[in-house]
Amino acid sequence: MEDVAEPRVDGSGRGPGLPSRRPGLPRFTYLWESFIYCVTIIASSAMSVTQGFRLGPSESKLLFGLEAKAVDLFTVGDARRILGGPRSAAVDVLHQLRRKGRVAHVRKGAYLLVPARAGIEGSWAESIFRVIDGIVDPPYYVGFWTALNYWGMSPQIPRTVHVVHLRRRRPFEYQGQRVRYVRLRPDLLFGWSDEPLPRGSFRISDPEKTVLDGLLLPRHCGGVGEVARAIRTSAEEIRWTRMESYVRRMHVDAVRRRLGFVLEMTGLAPSLRKRLARDFSGFRWLDPSGASSRYGYSMEWGLILNVDPVEIRSWRSA
Repeated sequence: MEDVAEPRVDGSGRGPGLPSRRPGLPRFTYLWESFIYCVTIIASSAMSVTQGFRLGPSESKLLFGLEAKAVDLFTVGDARRILGGPRSAAVDVLHQLRRKGRVAHVRKGAYLLVPARAGIEGSWAESIFRVIDGIVDPPYYVGFWTALNYWGMSPQIPRTVHVVHLRRRRPFEYQGQRVRYVRLRPDLLFGWSDEPLPRGSFRISDPEKTVLDGLLLPRHCGGVGEVARAIRTSAEEIRWTRMESYVRRMHVDAVRRRLGFVLEMTGLAPSLRKRLARDFSGFRWLDPSGASSRYGYSMEWGLILNVDPVEIRSWRSA
């Protein structure tokens, strides 16, 4: 089972996202002539503290250049084009700005501009979704347990962000958040929604595709039991016609079986359940990521029940 964090105290139910905005946004000014970067941090309505630190001409030029282009995610190549000169000089400037908390390293060759409102200590965090959209080549989408939580279909907040992509890539971490890639075939990479962010947007699987992906690879969603809970708790929001069209488009026999069984156990979408039924050949595991113990068989859906049906049926009246 994936590591998960406790639900947020604020009850937002959302997974990795934008940090809460602290009262009193910092105000800032630039003094180009002396290369002083001043930040005024409003600690409360009755007190303010002004701090400053010195930036070199190249550091200031890069910061101004990035902000003039409204760029937050950038590469060493982008920095070099703004600064001019050799790559080694751009790398050195980025090193100094990282040390001063003005840029953050995302992964090899990729950086994120820390906004001035972060203050002198750089205590700020960008949405992991914004970072992913800036460094992952399309087509991609955020999915599985991360998407279940985003859509409010699961109260569990996974510590790993799942990114569905066509190619295998090494996982990476950004500000303590682990990002893991899940590879799917090209014909299975569909069913996403473009969701807005304060700057830009990102792709995430829609609720219907999230459920079906979870039935395809339950290990990335906490198991079939967690997917069953998501279906039951979001039954009124799920677009069942879209769900059925997705099942047919995926054309994955195991997904069809598992969805039919879960719908039977939870008592949902009886008409869709009837259309999913067919004469299945052989047997599949209900949860390929589960234990090898067997609670029985579903002859109707051709499944080996290695998850206690009582667990899934318990969501029937939830």
